[in-house]
Amino acid sequence: MPVSLSRASRALLVAMAIVPVSTQVLAEDAGRRIEEVVVTAERKEASIQDTSISISAFTDQFLDDFGIRNQEDLQNFVPATTIQPYDSTIRGVGRNFRALGGDPGVSTYMNGIYSEDLLTATAATFWDVERIEVLRGPQGTLYGRNAVGGAINILYKEPTNEFEAAVKGILGNFGTQEVYGAVSGPLVKDKLMGASTLRTGSGMA
Repeated sequence: MPVSLSRASRALLVAMAIVPVSTQVLAEDAGRRIEEVVVTAERKEASIQDTSISISAFTDQFLDDFGIRNQEDLQNFVPATTIQPYDSTIRGVGRNFRALGGDPGVSTYMNGIYSEDLLTATAATFWDVERIEVLRGPQGTLYGRNAVGGAINILYKEPTNEFEAAVKGILGNFGTQEVYGAVSGPLVKDKLMGASTLRTGSGMA
């Protein structure tokens, strides 16, 4: 015998079916959070969302997840930027020529220390890098005359209070073989800490 439901009953059944789905969606949305990235682009620590500069920031976790090993890999993730082994160009502004007096158009800083050469600052690897900040546009106010096109901040991991060691190996096409090693720990207990890294490799990926 067919059973007929009133309009109120049908509305109640629909509501009961929607509520669990809505609750699940809200719970999933509550679990999703944009990771807060702290940068020092303005010479002080601040959230990247509160920094009024066109900036791309990469944490060590991001570099590892996307396999960014060096500056050639990095340029694929930075808009309007071309990075060569020794120099970089942002928005078409870079070094006009590599010779005495040929200042770079994009300044490079390694833990707050200026480096005239990008390759020197990175040692051709991001193995022990904590964070990379690429600032696009003129940054002369905070970074000096060689920052007409922008600036690149490379912040390496700080030495640790406890002894730590890590090794990483990479095998790839065309005979690529790379081995990375890092050691960190106290040199003088509670007074002086130190860290050292090692990279060896051959071939090209």
